[in-house]
Amino acid sequence: MSENILTVKNLKVLYATRAGLVKAVDNVSLEVRRGEVLGLVGESGCGKSTLGLSILRLIPPPGKITDGQIFFNGEDLLAKTEEEMRSIRGKHIAMVFQDPMTSLDPLFRIGDQMVETILTHEKGTSKKEARERAMEILMKLGIGSERFDDYPHQLSGGMRQRVMIGLALLLNPDLLIADEPTTALDVIVEAQILDLLKDLRKTYNITLILITHNMGVVAQLADRVAVMYAGKLVEVGEAMDVFYTPLHPYTEGLLRSIPNISLEHHKLETMPGSPPDLITPPPGCRFHPRCPYVMEICSREEPPLKSLEEGHLVACWKYA
Repeated sequence: MSENILTVKNLKVLYATRAGLVKAVDNVSLEVRRGEVLGLVGESGCGKSTLGLSILRLIPPPGKITDGQIFFNGEDLLAKTEEEMRSIRGKHIAMVFQDPMTSLDPLFRIGDQMVETILTHEKGTSKKEARERAMEILMKLGIGSERFDDYPHQLSGGMRQRVMIGLALLLNPDLLIADEPTTALDVIVEAQILDLLKDLRKTYNITLILITHNMGVVAQLADRVAVMYAGKLVEVGEAMDVFYTPLHPYTEGLLRSIPNISLEHHKLETMPGSPPDLITPPPGCRFHPRCPYVMEICSREEPPLKSLEEGHLVACWKYA
């Protein structure tokens, strides 16, 4: 069996708008190892969520995957029919979406939504068995059985996020994609969700892609980190390597902008400028207008993503 459960090759995703084509994901190649937690980080609008949705082929119109390959357990997902993808979603690859309030159906009780998920994918399962499994998952997630018949609006934000995680885990998928699982949660509930993800990883032995802009969340959970900027990968490496010896100037900027209350007189740093327009991105390296180490070549040629050390990749002319 291959070490990589997922391999993305030269993926391109475009959104057609009145202003032009938005290059949301532009020629991205990425590998996800079996059993690891991969943190996918970057500013809002850098293409993280689009990459996650692409894996499940759930890009909403007017978005479209225009090029590339996505191999899951050795099979190209982009070559599969929509019917074949429906059998993969949930059963083999599951996703925890950003906003549980809009992802859960407000007209159905949470228990009914979980039971329906099981019955849809496992035709031979009885309704009683499905109900017992759903109840068991909720109990493991710290939600009492008395909440089984509640509607989504009757639950707190943290509980709704737990239900979304429960829905994703119902069928014991091989790969779980969690898109900003702690967004809009207070710090106490965020810590509970992170502890929950750690425990679930051990219990279910799942592979997790954690999509977030929160470097602190990544530091707690991830084995490896992939940094995205303006639709492209700029750095990939083991989590400790990326945190202690960041190679790309953008990664350095992200890490410097994290508040540190343990340091006296610590000045919070910011990166100058804003992310580029993805309809007309700057030529060469897309980060060059904001880069403190910019060179003449940076505005002319795009740097390749290459390995400097074993497993640590960076796209920067500083290391040419």
